[in-house]
Order: sequence, then structure tokens, then C-alpha cells
Amino acid sequence: MKLDNNINKISKKIIKEHKLCDNCLGRQFSKKIIKNKSLGSLIRKQIKVKQTRKSCFICEGMMANIQKNTNKIIAEIEKFECSTFMLGTILNSEFMEREDFIRAEYKIKGGETIKSEITKETSKIISQKLNKKVSLTKPDINILVDNIFDIIKITPKSIFIYGFYMKSIRGINQKKKRCNECKTKGCNTCNFKGFDNRPSVEEEIQKHLINKFNAKNIIISWVGSEDSKSLVKNNGRPFFAEIQEPAKRKVIFRNKKMNHGIIIKNIKILNKKPPTDYHFILEVKVNIKSNCSNKKKIKKLESQYKEKEISVFSTNKNKYFTRKIYSLEIKKIIDKRFSVKLICEGGINIKKLISGENNEIDPSFSQILKAKCSTSKRAPFDIYKVKLKNEQLIRLQNRK
Repeated sequence: MKLDNNINKISKKIIKEHKLCDNCLGRQFSKKIIKNKSLGSLIRKQIKVKQTRKSCFICEGMMANIQKNTNKIIAEIEKFECSTFMLGTILNSEFMEREDFIRAEYKIKGGETIKSEITKETSKIISQKLNKKVSLTKPDINILVDNIFDIIKITPKSIFIYGFYMKSIRGINQKKKRCNECKTKGCNTCNFKGFDNRPSVEEEIQKHLINKFNAKNIIISWVGSEDSKSLVKNNGRPFFAEIQEPAKRKVIFRNKKMNHGIIIKNIKILNKKPPTDYHFILEVKVNIKSNCSNKKKIKKLESQYKEKEISVFSTNKNKYFTRKIYSLEIKKIIDKRFSVKLICEGGINIKKLISGENNEIDPSFSQILKAKCSTSKRAPFDIYKVKLKNEQLIRLQNRK
């Protein structure tokens, strides 16, 4: 390969004043058809100047140690399951400044930067040795290397899952409760966890998923909530979870029985981050006690709430919104106690729908019956079905 005479001429001037390795010499005139190191060696042959053993003016020997440094990175990568990766490098500004000085001094334009070459060559070695692909958009892991301080930081991309949980024992919270003493800061009372020691669905799912993925943390997004004394039956309640910094990515799921009557089932890994606005339909059985003993009046609740839009006040957003009750069926009336099967949109506080507490729901059972109503203290309501609305089911199916 015959090089432009101007390249040879400039190279002679550079090498006369500064000792450069083949990589750093070739990079100043980088061409896509040939590697920088090969180009530097070719230039050196054509201008008849041998490779020096002295440290390179620009990289101070770093380019010669790429293979050795990459082996350290590979040792860290092998701790994680991945198919794709993206590499970023942190380089002391002095390296770039010395390269900029050479280019300004000899009026060189268009060459590749030292940072770019280190990143590119290191990525090639990793890809070839581990049979992994470089991805600049959606890598399984991000690798950040500080070449000066020998620091390697690997951050795996989060995995998102969708599944269902069931609960067969009353008295189990859905979410973990903050420690009353430290409010999640950590103290002796809570064993520095930040949460009290009462069992919860959240803690059981988190423990299982952390172990399954060898992950750093699990963040769960709930599709609605239930009382601690409620049961979750049939197919269970759906939930989403973000698996943060997982070391494992290839995981097989089976239905899992956990402590406190909790079961998780039908777990699927999603291809994308799930939606954050969950619209769902709820089927629930509610156990009610009331001052009203008029069976005909109680039975009229069925017609009063058929395809009925109710007004719900959100204390968080400080405004009213509407939710729909599709049907209500009276199941059993014994004296002043009765139970109902309710199918409605999510986002309705079932206890307040019954009691009318603080007039936050209109109309409430108490309001229609003109009698005080409340849910059973032992078994207020049980969840029989929770179903995402059609448009969200379609979006989820496209992520499988």
C-alpha cells in the first residue's frame, strides 16, 4: 500500500521530535481500510524509521497494554449474563492534550482520537473473546472503565417482569411498612432495614426475585391494592417489577409458593419498560355490616349501582374523578349483615364506597341506604379477579 507523500513527510517531522508508538502514529492519519497500528508500522517502514523502545509521547505505553487491561475487564464481565454490551472509557485529559498538541503543531486534521481507539479496540477484544455483540442503543450491560485508576464499573440494564400473586392468609400487608422509629433510615429496632418486621407480599416477592436474578434491588409496581385482611384468589392480582442490576438474565419461571400463603405465578419477562398508568377492572366480594335490616332496600342496591358512574375524591391530587361500577350482586343477607359481588373499575376505595367516610365517594352504600354501613373487620373484602383493560393487554402482549 502506497501512502501519500505528505503523510510520510509529516510523519518524519513528528518522529524526529517525539517518540510515538505505531498506534499513535497511525491514528493521526487513520484510514478505515487499515488498523491504526498497521498504518503506523507501514509509515515507519516507508520513512525507514524503526520502532522506539522509549515510552510513547502521547499514550505513555497505554496502547501496548490494551490486551492486558482488557483481560481485567473480561474477568469482571464474566460475572454477568449478557449478550450485548456498551463500553465507555474515562481518560485523563493529559493524553488528549498531548495528541491535540501534535495535531496543532503539524496541522493534522481528521485523525481518530486516542479515546475512540482505546474504546474501539477494547470492545473488539471483548466481543471476540466472549462472543458478545456491541450495542450502542440497548446493551444488556454498560461498562465504564477508568484507564488511569484501573476502575471498572459494570451496570446491567434493568429487566422488567409482569406476573400475578395470590394470598391465602389474612393479616398480610401488600407493601412493606416503614419502621416507626427511623422512617426507613435504619435503626436497631428494624435491624437497619428501614422497615418493620411484619410480613408482606412485597418482601416475599423481592426476596424471591433478588435470589432468582442475583439482583441488587427490586422495585414493584402494583396494579391496585387490597386490605391486609383481604385474600387474593383465583388467578391473582397482577404486578410489575423492575429487576435492578441483575447478574443473571436467563431465568426460567415456575409458579412459586412462598411464606405466609403467598404464591406468584405466570411470570413473564417484558421486552420494554411497562406502562405506568394501570387501568383495570376489579371483581371483589365485600362483607358488610349495616344498621339497615330491610332486605328489599338492600336488594335495591343492585339496580342503584348497575352501570353506575360514581364520583371519587382523590386526597393525593385534591380533586374529583369518576369511576364506573359495572354490576353489583347481593349474595347473602343475614340480619344486618350482607355480602356483595362487585365488578368495577380500579381506583375505588372499597371501604369508603361502603361507609361514605369523609364524603369522598358519591354515592356510597351508607348514603343510599340512609344507614351506617362498614366492611367486616375480620374479612372486609376479597379479590377474585383483576384484569388490565384491553388496550394495555395488547401492549403487554407485544412485549413478550
